[in-house]
Amino acid sequence: MPLATERCQANAARLDDVAAEMLASELREWLVLGGKLEKTFRFKDFYQTMAFVNAVAYIANQQDHHPDLEVTYSRCRVVWSTHSAGGLSRNDFICAARIDAL
Repeated sequence: MPLATERCQANAARLDDVAAEMLASELREWLVLGGKLEKTFRFKDFYQTMAFVNAVAYIANQQDHHPDLEVTYSRCRVVWSTHSAGGLSRNDFICAARIDAL
């Protein structure tokens, strides 16, 4: 089952480094850095950036799993981690895959 079609689960377990790297290989240009999953998206202008931010907010709310966002005029950096698991869980990769599907 593709990650983008899965739903986030409550109390998701922390993934080990090997499992996290394997799931990251299923995504487009996401990086696993310091126990977090991140990617920077670039846009033509502020309007496009904010449209993307709103789409990410919709996904996060729908999945009840929320990223850290760093937003500027033409860029948005998205960082996922599962605080309750103390690192990365499958939920982070599910949400990243849903963003890639936008």
